[in-house]
Amino acid sequence: MVINGLKARLAQGATAVVVTLQLARSGDVARIMAQAGYDALVLDREHNLVGGDAAGEIMMAALESGIAPLMRLPDAQPGPIGQALSAGALGVMIPRIEDAAQAEGVARAARFAPEGRRPLPPLFPHFRRRPVSQGDAVAALAAETLVVVIIETRMAVENATAIAAVPGIDVLFLGASDLSADLGRPGMKEDPVLWEAAARVAEACRDAGKVPGIGGITEEAHFARAKALGFRWISAGHDATLLQAAATAKVKAIRA
Repeated sequence: MVINGLKARLAQGATAVVVTLQLARSGDVARIMAQAGYDALVLDREHNLVGGDAAGEIMMAALESGIAPLMRLPDAQPGPIGQALSAGALGVMIPRIEDAAQAEGVARAARFAPEGRRPLPPLFPHFRRRPVSQGDAVAALAAETLVVVIIETRMAVENATAIAAVPGIDVLFLGASDLSADLGRPGMKEDPVLWEAAARVAEACRDAGKVPGIGGITEEAHFARAKALGFRWISAGHDATLLQAAATAKVKAIRA
């Protein structure tokens, strides 16, 4: 049973273009982003307080529209990881992972027994409420669930090789904004030190067969540079900035 197939496509070398949702409270936003061509959406519950009902509606609309829903959580606590995955997410993004031990804890929380401790709910919304045996559900979800750890400190970069080697971790996501701040260069997205760190993360992923990801960049030149380094999980905007940019451009065009 294929639910979405993004994880398999990534394993074959595909690139995922990802949007982050912070303002969204309606499933229509997931449908719009799917129509726009995004491969995945990330519900950001680290930086805002989107409620459970809205999150559930967005994730169900995403599943039905063919765009993979993930949830970004505030920390690595196992309870919320299991809850997000039980509620319809096809993956989680976890911030501030700095070493292999932390990554192992995240992987355990996102994997079913015996490898992990992900809970088994009575029904999985991922199958649109169709009756599916637990055995089939576990097999399908194990093949589709994406675990993304965010690399956003100097220590995390130094430990990127060890983090990438952890079974059950799929994507190492370099958060350029937080990492540039931790490197003492806040907002300096052109700084060579940041891109040296990016190259180290990409190399660690390549050696371990994992997917390197990046976010916090907005310039076309930065996206091209990231792609040249081999980054294949590309965070390409979030709903607030996309809406503001489109609205601003429209008003400027009319007033010109």
